[in-house]
Amino acid sequence: MIPDGSILYADGARGQYIPQHFAESVVRETVTGLNDEHWKDLEAGPEHEWYWESWNDVLNRAEITHPDTGEVYTLYQDDDLWLVPINAEWDDDEN
Repeated sequence: MIPDGSILYADGARGQYIPQHFAESVVRETVTGLNDEHWKDLEAGPEHEWYWESWNDVLNRAEITHPDTGEVYTLYQDDDLWLVPINAEWDDDEN
């Protein structure tokens, strides 16, 4: 179950283009943990040889700071792409 306070960033209907959409739409000044190569790989799209490796790095390293609240988020993908508060507690009980 996605933690409370999480924000849906991209619907899973975007499929393999979610990483490219993220790179093209996120306010980069709010993102830390990435380098220029990550952005270039993602912008190139899913046919680029490093696209998925860079996306894996993004999912594991990126932190996004909300420009209005200062809240820090990590990324989580389960078909949809979510911004999850960095200190969120995950509830594995789906009952």
